[in-house]
Amino acid sequence: MRRCISDFCVALFTVLFMGTASAELAETTYGDWSVRCDDKTYCIAESRGTGSNGEAFRLKVERGAKPESQVFVTLRPATKLEVGMRARIEVEGEEENYGFFGLAEKIYTGNEMTFGGDADRDLMENLRLGMNADIQIQYGIPADTLTYRVSLTGLTHALLRIDEEQGRIGRTDAIVAWGGLPADAETLVAAVPATQSEAPKSTAASAAPAPSAAQTDLPPPVMPSQETNNSGIDRGAQGLVYEVSEIPDDIQMMGIRTLDCQLDETVPAFGAQYFAEGDVETWVVPCQMADANVPYFLAIHIPFNPSLDEWKEFETPPGFNQPNHALVNNLFYDPSTGQVTGTTYYGPGYDCGAFERHEMEAESGDYTLIEYLEKSDCDGVTGPPEGWPLSWTIDEMGG
Repeated sequence: MRRCISDFCVALFTVLFMGTASAELAETTYGDWSVRCDDKTYCIAESRGTGSNGEAFRLKVERGAKPESQVFVTLRPATKLEVGMRARIEVEGEEENYGFFGLAEKIYTGNEMTFGGDADRDLMENLRLGMNADIQIQYGIPADTLTYRVSLTGLTHALLRIDEEQGRIGRTDAIVAWGGLPADAETLVAAVPATQSEAPKSTAASAAPAPSAAQTDLPPPVMPSQETNNSGIDRGAQGLVYEVSEIPDDIQMMGIRTLDCQLDETVPAFGAQYFAEGDVETWVVPCQMADANVPYFLAIHIPFNPSLDEWKEFETPPGFNQPNHALVNNLFYDPSTGQVTGTTYYGPGYDCGAFERHEMEAESGDYTLIEYLEKSDCDGVTGPPEGWPLSWTIDEMGG
């Protein structure tokens, strides 16, 4: 059933892991919000408020499990709704307030109207970054307008839990932790666990969005060679390339055919890194376009025998019960130690998320997860992810 109600909506902004959807999720509380999912993984986040006349009110965010399914913001007052009524949501931040307008085109069972239809990215980001929401519904003449006040504390955690239950972490259709993978991606990428700690009041709704990578801001591209056959080029010790043709053929095919990467878009935008040592090249290649969470894969290239080329897999903490993943968000490779780190941001403010560190075993060349850090509170305080709270370490909890 399609719910589309708004004269202010814009299309949902298409914004990592395609996991197995959970079975029914019992009601779980995050701050002033709760979230639940049925056996088909249709999920509802909900908070209760009070009207200016003292009546009960519910504000809900709900979504089905299918890729690119619509996000609905639902209003449920006690006073009877009618088709044509106007509503306004004013999101209160620390510095500014933002208003969004909607029109009731249909009234649903339980005296509900859906605000905004395809709940657009701007509305959702302001809601989750806000402190409180005032919902005004005009029941007749302006004098008959009622105002309902709802706390937004915990909404980010509730929405993140929906993303996790529906397997959307890092995908373009995630509500909170969106990334560059397509909505129907099946590529293995690390899942991020939701936490049940209460979120503090969020940053102001005017927080700047994550900056998009602009090619004009990049350093001059490194062009090791113009040869068509690139499987034996002397590229130097390390560098960046911004043309797909400069990436070894087998590495290109890994990304395109196996990992469903969009190299024609990502390589010119972000560049692919290479690190040469002896007869081995290590490549760090961006896979999908994204703002905050750009997924990369790491591959080994043997110029004298490309048949030995391989992409590396990375572990998730044992408690996640998830398989290894090939893609790592914002992957950083340290050639001096061989360590790989990655950061998955929960939102555009870069103030919360998960950080993973992997170490290469000398004999096998495989990677082992060393530690996993997580900061779940999106409190507006930024800093290096390496300083986030420790969630898991191989020394304390075992492999």
